[in-house]
Amino acid sequence: MNVKPFDPTILEGKLDAAPEEVMMDSLQLHKLNGHFDDLITKDQIQAAGYLVARHGKIVAWQSQGPLHGTTKEGLLQPDSLRQLSSITKAFTSVAIVKLIEDGKLYLDQPVSTIIEEFNNPMHQDITLFHLLTHTSGIMPVRGYYNEPYPREWWGAQGMDGWIRKVLQGPLVCQPGEAYNYSSVGFSLLGEAVSRISGKKYENFVNDHILQPLKMHRTFFDVPERLWAEVCTVNQADVEQLNEKDDGSSKPPLSDSGLYSTMYDLWKFGQMLLNGGTFEGERILGRKTVELLTRRHLFNVPAYHWGGKIKDKGHALGLDLTISPLNFESQGTFQLEGGGRSALFVDPAENLVVVLFVPSVYSWVPLSVLGTKQIIWSSLK
Repeated sequence: MNVKPFDPTILEGKLDAAPEEVMMDSLQLHKLNGHFDDLITKDQIQAAGYLVARHGKIVAWQSQGPLHGTTKEGLLQPDSLRQLSSITKAFTSVAIVKLIEDGKLYLDQPVSTIIEEFNNPMHQDITLFHLLTHTSGIMPVRGYYNEPYPREWWGAQGMDGWIRKVLQGPLVCQPGEAYNYSSVGFSLLGEAVSRISGKKYENFVNDHILQPLKMHRTFFDVPERLWAEVCTVNQADVEQLNEKDDGSSKPPLSDSGLYSTMYDLWKFGQMLLNGGTFEGERILGRKTVELLTRRHLFNVPAYHWGGKIKDKGHALGLDLTISPLNFESQGTFQLEGGGRSALFVDPAENLVVVLFVPSVYSWVPLSVLGTKQIIWSSLK
């Protein structure tokens, strides 16, 4: 296959203000272009896009690099779609706390009162709080313990009867004892949303979050007419986009099912920064957002892919900055999705940042950490 060379063209979305109008340094932000150009040229990432907004105004929104990794065809546009992967968990968390503020759930509610498969001695003490904070003890994601031969939970038999399958085997810890990143925990939260609301999880999120926020380019199932606008890094991405429902009983897409754009994802982050509203639409109440985004874990250890964190600060389904080694402010809440995308909300600086840095590598530190350092260093 003839692969096209990297096109250094930089594309820009519509801005609301110049960086200096919100006390940010445009020259410092401009360093992002060279930073990403270097990572793309070295084949560390395929492409890059970023959106920076302060005080509700978009002051930087650019993209560069190939849209499709297998062919190097097309350019990543400011409004290209990308699979959000685990950022979907933030939408699931919002769905759960929305049901809580409507009086239909409570945070320390035993999951067994919603999903009957939990009604046994091993699982009966697991609560919604444990699922939201990855402290349930239910199996973590494959590879979390750096196991040499990781396997998916569904095995050769597929996903039918998936709830019993994810509950098979012993808990990796007692509920509340340790943080173990569990995507299936969020599949179970999606199931809880469906059972309590009476709607499919995906329909609930669409009706109560996506449509009110006018996130019109955010989908669980991308329309075929938009497939060419979705950023893909490999054949697996292409196959997942084209995947059809085979009729089997599958978990809700509540752990990693959404596709979106930088602009749409900014709306979601800005809504949370605004205390639950965006352009007159109320998604959550202020106190509900406070519940969602404040620190809930203290002195809870996490193996974390070998990181062996002694104190994993965490909000409800959101990572939380607690280390003084980070550039972002204490209390910044965030999520990253594999592949890779990221959303950061820094209430202290009134700042929302969205990153798309697609790559075939699971983790390229400079694509996220280096980028954050450049952006937060631009604050005056």
